[in-house]
Amino acid sequence: MANIKPFRGYRYNIDKVNMSEVVCPSLYKLTDESRARLYDMSEYNAVRLYSGEERMTDNEVNNKFTRAADALKKWINEDILIREDKEAIYLYEQTVDVHGTTYSNLNFITLVEIEELNEGSIRPCEVMHETSLKDYYEKIKATGFDISMISCLYMEREKVLLNLMNEISETEPDFEFRTNDEDSVHERVWIITYKPTIEAIVEQFKDMQLYITDGQTRYEACLRYRNYMKAKNPNHTGDEPYNYTLVSLMNANSDGLVIMPLHREVKCPRGFKEDFFIAGIQDHFKIEKIIVDNDEDIIVDTMRKQIATMRTETRIAVYCGGDYFYRLTLTDKDYIKTNLLPEMSKAYCGLDVVVLNKLVLEDLLNVTEETYPERVTEDRSRHQCYKDLIEGKCDVIFLLNPVKTEQIKNVTAVGERLPLMTISVFPKPSVGTIMNSVEE
Repeated sequence: MANIKPFRGYRYNIDKVNMSEVVCPSLYKLTDESRARLYDMSEYNAVRLYSGEERMTDNEVNNKFTRAADALKKWINEDILIREDKEAIYLYEQTVDVHGTTYSNLNFITLVEIEELNEGSIRPCEVMHETSLKDYYEKIKATGFDISMISCLYMEREKVLLNLMNEISETEPDFEFRTNDEDSVHERVWIITYKPTIEAIVEQFKDMQLYITDGQTRYEACLRYRNYMKAKNPNHTGDEPYNYTLVSLMNANSDGLVIMPLHREVKCPRGFKEDFFIAGIQDHFKIEKIIVDNDEDIIVDTMRKQIATMRTETRIAVYCGGDYFYRLTLTDKDYIKTNLLPEMSKAYCGLDVVVLNKLVLEDLLNVTEETYPERVTEDRSRHQCYKDLIEGKCDVIFLLNPVKTEQIKNVTAVGERLPLMTISVFPKPSVGTIMNSVEE
């Protein structure tokens, strides 16, 4: 069962700061330029805690982790960060525009008991960023805080929690703000302290699986920290704060949930040979050449519409420049399971990104596991992929459909993980909205 509980969260004092200026986006969206902009925006911006700048003079006693710890103490002492008087579960709403449609996604922010992965109710969904694990672990050790929440999906048969969310969201929020970035997300937060409501929420989650869609590296860092603290504590009971981590729980059946596709940009050392590609791809795909106006908006929107499908089939758009693109439709649906990955489940072998990786990137474009990081880039923006191609930053782009929640469930149910950068729930929770101490 998923053991969640309320907590006394830390949050910014809205009487002293402008929330729009102090929250920051997740690590996925942070660049050196955006980090510098956030530093300049406010001396209290959460980026200083979450992804602080590295300096040439850094050492063991003065580095981005110790500076984050010092900033936390200072902000708490100055009442920039305040702690909830009572234990609470938070209702968190993010409203954003996607392709001209407005989506409002509701989440519960709470603590969940940390478990060994694949041994309980918490399911990892993707292959992990190994390079980030040590960074997150050191951050927790230095600060004693969960700075950002881990995103999990839950699948509710009935609509008990969804109805409760909708009911609460019709009341006045405790605070709200709009993010100061390109997505301009409108965010509202309700602080739930009424014990019967909290108890009802906790009870509803007891029979549910949680699927980590964002923050798996952070979860495993928290797991490592829990094990470290457990080994240090001869009186360990399992109730200590370090046994829990901060999560955002999203209802998979909500109309406001948006799962974005993660497209691929590919570099070809000797250039993209279109004729060779078309000849080779026909072994496994039906291929259609679609002529469009040579205009960015028309091209990228037409590609999106032409690969969209409600059926269980794989469609991929391929663009290498000009006033046309190719639509690939997988015809040999059993080839990967039968010939390439017999040890993996049918659900895994049917993922669009697995089809792209095995039959296109590896088989035709000779992208290996070693060369993948330097040759392939992921981006959820079709327009950014198009611009990178036009500017010569890549040689060909592949536009994909988003992974479906049912696919996530089916793959993780058998203990498998989706390939790296498969899932992109949008928008991601803003860092700094709610924080949690793992030491008190």
